Amino acid sequence: MKSDKYLRLVVLILCGVVACYIVASVIRGPDEGYTLYKAVYYEVGGYTTSGFVVRSERPITGRTEDIVVYTRAEGERVGVGQTVAATFRDDEAKDRQDRIDELELELSQMEYAYSFSSTGEDSATLDSDIRRLISQVALSGSRREYSQANASAEQLKTYILRRYLTSDDAQTLWERISETKDRLNQLYAQSETESGKITTTDAGYFSSVADGYELVMTPSFLETASVTQFRNLRTPLNVTNAVGKVVTSPKWYYATLVDPEKIAGLEAGDRVDVSFTSAFNQTLSMKVERISPSEEGVCLLVLSSERDIQEAVSARSLTADLYIRSYSGLLVPKDAIYVNEEGEAGVYVLEGAKAAWKSVEIIYDNGEDYLVAEDKSSIDNLWPEDGIILTKEELFEGKVMGK
Repeated sequence: MKSDKYLRLVVLILCGVVACYIVASVIRGPDEGYTLYKAVYYEVGGYTTSGFVVRSERPITGRTEDIVVYTRAEGERVGVGQTVAATFRDDEAKDRQDRIDELELELSQMEYAYSFSSTGEDSATLDSDIRRLISQVALSGSRREYSQANASAEQLKTYILRRYLTSDDAQTLWERISETKDRLNQLYAQSETESGKITTTDAGYFSSVADGYELVMTPSFLETASVTQFRNLRTPLNVTNAVGKVVTSPKWYYATLVDPEKIAGLEAGDRVDVSFTSAFNQTLSMKVERISPSEEGVCLLVLSSERDIQEAVSARSLTADLYIRSYSGLLVPKDAIYVNEEGEAGVYVLEGAKAAWKSVEIIYDNGEDYLVAEDKSSIDNLWPEDGIILTKEELFEGKVMGK
């Protein structure tokens, strides 16, 4: 019985507590809920935009119905009349050329090795050369210079063959040289009419990428282009016989449409740090060449660089971050900003259990938040880690904040 009385007493106490809470809620009215946002230090400065890379360039034309095999790397320097690609009528012709290349390499190695029997070159000298070439292969591989590594490896084969060539081997090697020459002559005759080559008419930097902009989006066009004219060049010309191009100048340009307010104060001759999201391994310092008059809220910004052209020969449409100016301060949600009777902007922070007003100076608007100046000269200013009050309820200095 005692346990039953004890249980009823506990239930009555709990009911009384609940009733008191309901009465207090009715008297107090709706719950004044709020959250706290800690002021944090923040830096901002990048302006993201999309634009086009523009260069002085000349298309390389050829028979696009043929199989084209490029013999130059992207960005490689080429001279007038130099071969940049080989062409083949069909797959059989290409396979025949591959065989010719293999046999020519073998022939050069065998002829070089055979000359050892007549020169009497010292074995110690060959050993030294072999060690040197092995080091070159390893070094080029570690630097990811694979073309150089392959060239050193092919040369290494020849030196090893020479090092261990005996007099008996020399006769056999000579017979093999004669057979290889005969086979090459047969292949030369077969491939004479089914293969060709593509050469350059200009000196510069080679690229296998041609998109039709080469003759319309030029440096001279950027000198006077308006926003409308720049927009009208979004559709490239149809260059059906272009198999590549030569960039004829190391100076290149980045042209983009921007909000004039984002580049306010910028003038021709100034420099801007630019970071491209899909090209280049570093931030580039580029020169402001021109800022066009504004049209429909945007203007044409033209930047230039004379560095890293090898990495820019094939790029066309790129997204970039322009670091025109930077700001630093405390990040504050826009909903937390109030304006007092004197027209000052400020926030309410929680001090103890009360709301305290702190004036702020807005220095940057990133769309969702404000960046306000950080001023530690007085404890009355907003400091990092201050708890900013976010609420839909009315706030005033000294208001008691309940949870």
